[in-house]
Amino acid sequence: MKGFQGITAFVYAVKHNSYAQAARVLGLSPSAIAKSISKLEDELGTRLFHRTTRSISLTENGFLFYERCCLILDELYSAKEIISSNMCTPRGTLQITAPHIFGHKLLMPLISKFNLLYPEIHLDIDFEDHVVDIIKEGIDIAIRSGNPVDSRLVSRYIGKQHFVVCGSYSYLDRYGAPQIPSELSEHSCIHFKYPSNGKIAPWSFIPPYKNITLPQNFIFNNTYAGLYAAVNGLGLAHLPIYVAHDALESRELYPVLTEFMAPFGDLMIMWPTNRQLSPKVRAFTDFLINEMKQQKQAFKPYNERQSPHPGRGDCQIYGEGNQHRKQ
Repeated sequence: MKGFQGITAFVYAVKHNSYAQAARVLGLSPSAIAKSISKLEDELGTRLFHRTTRSISLTENGFLFYERCCLILDELYSAKEIISSNMCTPRGTLQITAPHIFGHKLLMPLISKFNLLYPEIHLDIDFEDHVVDIIKEGIDIAIRSGNPVDSRLVSRYIGKQHFVVCGSYSYLDRYGAPQIPSELSEHSCIHFKYPSNGKIAPWSFIPPYKNITLPQNFIFNNTYAGLYAAVNGLGLAHLPIYVAHDALESRELYPVLTEFMAPFGDLMIMWPTNRQLSPKVRAFTDFLINEMKQQKQAFKPYNERQSPHPGRGDCQIYGEGNQHRKQ
């Protein structure tokens, strides 16, 4: 839509803080972006950017104009999607943001199936553990923990997140198993650190153990690093059920303190309200919800999972190991 070229060039230049990057995204040349924005400024009678040889930044009027332009483009996008929904099958690029763990473990195995069902939808997926502004960044779908606080977002429930504390047989045989969460103070603990802010994730115990202080023997900003550390006998790790599943099934890891675990929050899929009628958004959300319903074990606490291991279980392995607990 040629009438919106200047606005589109302006919005993308702001989002990427660069004419060159905006040009790459829009498939234009940097000079075309510069000309479109310059023409837009002439039409408005005001400068939108402070420019130097190395950077651009919004003027006060530019900031006000940018906020309105985002709303305009969103409404235009929504209108086009409504028309498309009555004319064609789901198609186009779908921008998705999801946490690393969920994305790698649960989402990626489904991509080929989704592609077979909807070959005309092209997925652009960012795995991010920090919360992004879905509206500002132009994201179609986000997978997050907790309900949206922004009234411009709608959501659907995927499932409850459950974690398990577990360790290798070699570690538990040597140091014994904690019988209550407070006994973790005498163990080697493996923690996850949020890459976005450096904070260490809490362990999800029921009261009165909800906020206990734990040793910080190993800290990783990657969940799989924590998994491998636990498998290699470095200590006890607090892992999502669906991440620990394979290691628990193969007996590389064994669970402890299962009766003290609390849910870690609800996992939700959410999208902007103006994407509500988008065929590609509707296709992906329906697909993901249906697929997650088939993976009930991923969203159950460990002690409610089916087919527990017979034979050598918690008690038989390390029921009397506490006298060897780590000093």
